[in-house]
Amino acid sequence: MQTIERRKFLAGAGALGAAAFAGNSVGLAAAAKPRRIDVHHHYTPPAYLAYTKKYQSPSAPRASGMNTGSAYPGWTLDADLADMDASGVEIALLSMTTPGFLSGERDEIRAVARACNEYAADLKRDHRGRFGSFATLPMRDTDGALLETAYALDTLKAEGVGLYSSYGDKWLGDASFDPICEELNRRKCVVYVHPIDPDCCRNTLPDVSDTVIEYGADTTRAIANLIFSGNTTRYPDIKWIFSHGGGMMPFVIERFIGGTSAEIVPGIVTKGQGANKPSKAPAGALAEIRKMYFDCAQAANPVAMRALKQVAGVPQILFGTDYWYRSAKETTQNLDGCGVFNAAELARINSGNVLALLPSLKTL
Repeated sequence: MQTIERRKFLAGAGALGAAAFAGNSVGLAAAAKPRRIDVHHHYTPPAYLAYTKKYQSPSAPRASGMNTGSAYPGWTLDADLADMDASGVEIALLSMTTPGFLSGERDEIRAVARACNEYAADLKRDHRGRFGSFATLPMRDTDGALLETAYALDTLKAEGVGLYSSYGDKWLGDASFDPICEELNRRKCVVYVHPIDPDCCRNTLPDVSDTVIEYGADTTRAIANLIFSGNTTRYPDIKWIFSHGGGMMPFVIERFIGGTSAEIVPGIVTKGQGANKPSKAPAGALAEIRKMYFDCAQAANPVAMRALKQVAGVPQILFGTDYWYRSAKETTQNLDGCGVFNAAELARINSGNVLALLPSLKTL
């Protein structure tokens, strides 16, 4: 089985040989083509599609926190791989998108989550070196979540777990999730977080989709809740990845550092809004944020990337496309053209940072 490094070497050697034979720079350009690892990549397992369709109708029985959307029915493996190949995406880390797992009985949700995780494991096995996965967990079922964590990480060898920013009226720092976070911390787990619309804030503005405001807002709520609840202090070995450039967090950073002052940009002291320090995060909110990771999916523009670079730093930024909502081509064009990063920084974002975070990807 070839490792990423071996595949890169062989591809580069072949391209260089072609360049020498042709006597032009085309092969050299191909050899220099960056390889990418996509940490924000959705797929639609058949079990998840059936589950979401079951609860899609407004008249269907559904729990609080379950919106009426269904998983994307048009996902196909061939189109997915073609999009990856077209833009140099070496590996995609598969994860679930909305509407989530809040409706139905306990055993039904456990069964659907298990089927989704096994489907991802099958894709990894059948297409070695192309896929990894963040396993989904039935978070409002503590025992079920712990069982699925063990099965997904130990048996299926998932690279981490994928959670939603909130579950109905509870965010990830809620004490009810502590037993799960304790286990994830023990395992030093990578946890990818995707936004969702919470109970509090669904359909709040006429003619404005929840995705316009609430996804960025709920990502920000989840980050704040984890820090200010003391979760990131109690469970320091969980490695958090947040979607979409951290949502609104970089733009409200003065409120996160309230009660303190900090050099968000070296040499420039910024005073936080208010006088209340985060008492359960002794190192301060900025220090906790700078331990987290953030993908560039739907945020690979000059405004968002410049803010994220200054707040979190280049080592904490990861390549993510939000496939199928955005193509790899769109994301790479936006990221490469945003003018925020030099070539070395782009190389880190494309793959270097996530390989440091998940070195097991080197041997897929």
